[in-house]
Amino acid sequence: MHDEERPPLEQALEEDLDLEGAETTVLSTPYGEATGVRRSSVLNAATPDDDAAQSAAGAPAAVSADDIVADAVALTPDFAVSADDAPGPAQAPAAVPAPAPDPAAVPAPAPDPAAVPAAVSIPDGAADPGAPAPGFAAPTDMDDGAPGAGQAFFAADALAAGSALTPAEPGPSGGLPLPALVPSADSSGLPPSVAPASAAPFAPEAPSAPETPAADEVPAAPEAPAAPAAPAAGDDLVQEGWKGWKGRAPQADSPVSAATAGRARRRWPIWVAAAALLFVCALAGGGYAYASHYATLAVPGTTVAGVDVAGMSREQIVALIQKRAAAATVTINGDVSATATLADLGTSVDAEATADAAMAASANVIDRFRALVTQHDVTVVVTSDQATAETYTIGLIPPDQAKATDAAVVLADDGTSFTTVPSSEGISLDTSAATAAATRAATSLAPQSITLDYVTQPPKVSNAQAQAVADQANNWVSQNVTIKTPDGKNSFTADDATKASWITVTSSQGAVPTLSVDSARVSAWVQAQSEEVAEEPVNGERNVNSSGTVVSVKVEAVNGTKVTNVDALSTAITQALGSGTPYSGTFETETIEATWKDKTIADGAENLIYQAAPGEKWIDINLSNKTVIAYEGATVVHGPVSIVDGAPATPTVTGTYHIYLKHRMQTMQGENADGSTYVTEDVPWVSYFYSGYAFHGAPWRSSFGYSGSHGCINMPVSEAEWIYNWAEEGTTVVSH
Repeated sequence: MHDEERPPLEQALEEDLDLEGAETTVLSTPYGEATGVRRSSVLNAATPDDDAAQSAAGAPAAVSADDIVADAVALTPDFAVSADDAPGPAQAPAAVPAPAPDPAAVPAPAPDPAAVPAAVSIPDGAADPGAPAPGFAAPTDMDDGAPGAGQAFFAADALAAGSALTPAEPGPSGGLPLPALVPSADSSGLPPSVAPASAAPFAPEAPSAPETPAADEVPAAPEAPAAPAAPAAGDDLVQEGWKGWKGRAPQADSPVSAATAGRARRRWPIWVAAAALLFVCALAGGGYAYASHYATLAVPGTTVAGVDVAGMSREQIVALIQKRAAAATVTINGDVSATATLADLGTSVDAEATADAAMAASANVIDRFRALVTQHDVTVVVTSDQATAETYTIGLIPPDQAKATDAAVVLADDGTSFTTVPSSEGISLDTSAATAAATRAATSLAPQSITLDYVTQPPKVSNAQAQAVADQANNWVSQNVTIKTPDGKNSFTADDATKASWITVTSSQGAVPTLSVDSARVSAWVQAQSEEVAEEPVNGERNVNSSGTVVSVKVEAVNGTKVTNVDALSTAITQALGSGTPYSGTFETETIEATWKDKTIADGAENLIYQAAPGEKWIDINLSNKTVIAYEGATVVHGPVSIVDGAPATPTVTGTYHIYLKHRMQTMQGENADGSTYVTEDVPWVSYFYSGYAFHGAPWRSSFGYSGSHGCINMPVSEAEWIYNWAEEGTTVVSH
């Protein structure tokens, strides 16, 4: 195809397409970037249209349009578009297979050098006029309104139209020949998607369909296109900033793969960050699960006496320690034989405290993670009592063996002084060795064994040492201890027996006895003396009338006294006696004010035997005139009723009482004045007011008004019934 037959797209200007002899050039991208690139001979490769003369001259083997386009697109990544951006069916021509070459075709004539047009300047990307012309430059001005827009475009635009470059026709690249643009035989036409966006308005017209050969004509088989030549050995990788193409074989991939690859390269930091985030989340989740799991369990690497307790709860650790401690016995051999428990030898294991120490690392999150790289060996918490061990070991000596005995200090039989018990020489056992064995068993939680032999031993506490302690105790007893009353008129002095009871002698095997003053006993004595001084207040009771005037005083109010320095006196006496000095102190007191309880009585009640409140029910028993009267306040509501009170030998009680029990009918019994027993059945309307004294009906009596009962108030049956129904439990009864 000749230039005058080319569509406008194929006649677009190209500059410096001849890359022969050039090493590098500067390509202006649409973004104004300039990047050095190694030249490749693939753009100058011969096509199937090359004539024999060119092949004989050593031209490279023919390369398909796909190869050239792929290389061109790789050099112009910013012009690549996806299939979605490609022109629609109304814009892009349909792909037409290339016609079979005519074997008789005459090679195209060599281009006339005079016909080669001058190089076209490229806006924005042109080199300095004073500098040598670059061998190849990409246009950057792709605006439709700019001069040369759509004309000075890259060679890939022409290749996108479905043609291959051939060196048979001149090009506009600075006087260098431009290969002819014909469809590539091995590409079956180029898809529109490889065309840059700038090429869309210049889509070539669809070529006419080839003529159908006659039936009797057999078309000659087309020559197979030559295999594409590999890039020359001197072609290096494209320099940084370009998508390299060295050694790339023809690809069937869509041209949009370059843009996709670019986007993929831009996305890889996101995927790496996402993967890192997932890893961190997984790590954090695992760490949280670990920390939560061991919040109440012993952390890894925790041991107690060499036993691994990791993963155990506090309760499980306590149970384990207690079980092993119970089995940690001490076997004693030698002159005596026994199997002693830790308790026998005065040694105890604190399983609770040991478990707390084992769980200490679990309480802190940092310590839980530190446990992953450290060991946590817990020592068993052990306590020992030498006196208990001494008692046990000495008790192993048989009774027929004379034991070494220390001198002792005891309270004398008179209870007022101290004396000594002499010491004696004899055999003994090494208690310290037994204690040490028990400690080893406790700390290791494992059984131990020891050999104990008799040793002749003098007493560890001599008679002289004991006597010195007894003398000191007697000196304390001799000190005077006195406490006086606030007015100084009275005093309280502790006797020798009391002071001796305050002194405590502490004795332990192999040690000199010690003395102390029992402060609790001193305080008890001081408190007892203070009660002689202290007085409880007596609260007064008085009756007042409706106007508030005091009518009478039933109980006189008396202020009380309270001792306030009992504790201070006890401490002072304890310190003085313990230092062997006398003590004299004084009680300190304060007054406790008595209170008054006022009772408002009914008007007129002040003249009665009982001053009742207004409306208050009460019963007056007048033993003088043998009558009973019922009152409400100061008003008589029933009576007087004649009665029979107690005989002189069994008189009726006097005083103020209250009805507390009632029976409609009851069998009554008691003792006569001579001691004999009486029984009276079916006694009606019984109202008890004190012990066995009661109001009741006496149907066996025909008259009243005299003394003759066993102490009860005998009444006519109807009167006793009235009292029974009117008086509630709690009603006041005054007998006088």
